[in-house]
Amino acid sequence: MGNALRRIILGYSLGGAVTGLKIKGVSHEYHVVDGVMNNVIDIMLNFKKLRFKFDDGVDHLQWISQRFSGVGHYTAKDIKLPAGIELLNPEVVLFEITDPSVELNIDIRIEKGYGYYSIDFLRSREKKDDSDVNILLIDNEFKLVEYIKYEVEEVIEDFTGSTKDLLILDIKSGYNAVSPKEIVMFAGEVLASYAKLFVFDNVYIDKSVLVDFDDLNKETTRTEGEVSVKTMPIDALPLSERTRNALIKNNILYVEDLEKKKKGELLLMKGVGRKAIDEIVSSLANISKSLMG
Repeated sequence: MGNALRRIILGYSLGGAVTGLKIKGVSHEYHVVDGVMNNVIDIMLNFKKLRFKFDDGVDHLQWISQRFSGVGHYTAKDIKLPAGIELLNPEVVLFEITDPSVELNIDIRIEKGYGYYSIDFLRSREKKDDSDVNILLIDNEFKLVEYIKYEVEEVIEDFTGSTKDLLILDIKSGYNAVSPKEIVMFAGEVLASYAKLFVFDNVYIDKSVLVDFDDLNKETTRTEGEVSVKTMPIDALPLSERTRNALIKNNILYVEDLEKKKKGELLLMKGVGRKAIDEIVSSLANISKSLMG
């Protein structure tokens, strides 16, 4: 279980990062901006450091327009964010303006995702969407966890003398707004959603081997419906590689993303045809989910 939780936390934990910039008057990363101390590549690398936390229900992709004017150093805290998005490292220095007459207009693309978005992936997505050629693409990773280690210790029960395994997770997120408890809860729900794929009817299970979670955690009571499969990654669905890749390229990363789509919307996406729709519907039905409409 420790290894499974570790892999989920490192591979599937949701985070927010910058994946593109549009700077007025700049068409490529080697452009020189008069009156700005930093070159464009350095500015891109500074924006790449930013990490965000998205509230539930907030769109996964956001464009934010910012105007910077006046001499001085500008940091991430100068960015005005919409409701539902929190900046986790506002201390990051972005650039320095040295000319009082200079005004820097920047459109910032912030995305919620997991894993790593390579330049090749971003470039293929821009071509598909016929996006503005002046977008400065930034490859980025979305994980908010710096490292995670686990240990298993043997614990002897006081009265029976029997032994049980104690799992200890050591997690460092690097951001005060992201608690280890929140990270483990997310990983636990994903792991539970995977386990549901192997639950079948009419299978006898000796109740003595099951864990009584009420005894383990009196702090909260959660109904079966609350431990949903919404956070199940698309990778966990029994889809063909072609269909899975098409969904991911269209920024559909989790089951909850699919639930919000209608068949017609999916058919408009590149790489998604009638056969893929049938495959998706069948996979969702296996976990008691369906598309809209």
